[in-house]
Amino acid sequence: MGKVVKRTESSTIIRNVSVYIFSILLAIGIMAIIVLLFGFNVSKVLKTLLTSSFRTSFGFQETIKKTIPLIFTTFAFTLPFRIKFFNIGGWGQMLFGATIVTVVGLTISKSGVTLPAYIMIPLLIVVGILAGGFFGLIAGSLTAKYNINPIISTIMLNFVAVQFLNFIATNPYFKDPLEGHPITLPLPKSATLGFFGGIPTSVIFAVISVFFVYILIKKTRLGYEINAIGYNLDAAKTYGINFPRIIILTFFIAGALAGLAGTFEVMNIHKKLVEGFASTSGAQYGTFGVLTSLIVAGNPIGVPVAAFFMSVLLVGADALQRTMQVPVELVFLSQALIVLFVVIIRQRFERRA
Repeated sequence: MGKVVKRTESSTIIRNVSVYIFSILLAIGIMAIIVLLFGFNVSKVLKTLLTSSFRTSFGFQETIKKTIPLIFTTFAFTLPFRIKFFNIGGWGQMLFGATIVTVVGLTISKSGVTLPAYIMIPLLIVVGILAGGFFGLIAGSLTAKYNINPIISTIMLNFVAVQFLNFIATNPYFKDPLEGHPITLPLPKSATLGFFGGIPTSVIFAVISVFFVYILIKKTRLGYEINAIGYNLDAAKTYGINFPRIIILTFFIAGALAGLAGTFEVMNIHKKLVEGFASTSGAQYGTFGVLTSLIVAGNPIGVPVAAFFMSVLLVGADALQRTMQVPVELVFLSQALIVLFVVIIRQRFERRA
């Protein structure tokens, strides 16, 4: 019996890897044709796209910087996705978490209170978790109590978060008077994280989040209930699982993870709140989180791998635009095609199984 199970698991892994490889090659092939039609050197474009993250230490550091928030926003979509809901609000939850962290950090600093780093940093991380969780909780509560589609509520809340960030970043109490762009004053030094070898310290928290989500989904009662609802809602209700409670908890945890993405961007990368900080290569981290989650079908172990791969493409896209004037939208197209092919091919395999 054990050999049969192991053989089944091995065949599943091989099948999944084959799906990813075939989908990536197919997407790159289509992108190569489009690049050729635009008159660019195909081999040079593909080489730049796929190797820019590894040719220099700067390229690798930039890849890790993009991977960290992408891991958090991917999980923000992944958890509700497991109960068949779409959290499109990872971007807004990220913005809201970062904004509240900035407000708290600057308020403490301007009040004259000096807190040491070993108090300030954990305090702001908890604030970011609660702020992002609260923003996710709004959408979850609307769904649980009033059956409002979370796609609608989370999209609308994204705009609330954007306007709230702009209000704070342009408020005279918080705004940097030397900046024309909506940017706040820097956080106090005790509220910021550093780097080691050019890698943000927040990568440690991203790794912890992977283990946290894996244990949550695979080893806890809440995770069992989330999985049960995802497999069969009617059966889960029959066995007494409180569906509204799971919705609320799932959206709170998802929002908290997205809030951490914003928290660490403010505390580790920018050291201040900057309008547009939650976008990379012209697109939102929340959007890329959705794409990354769809690639791995909500598998928590696959999230950091997929997030790193997506970040490699983003760094390559920046390099292409900078050195060869290749539109970054071509890379976005290839990412979308990868997701599309992965989903289609995986579905066909599952139907045959």
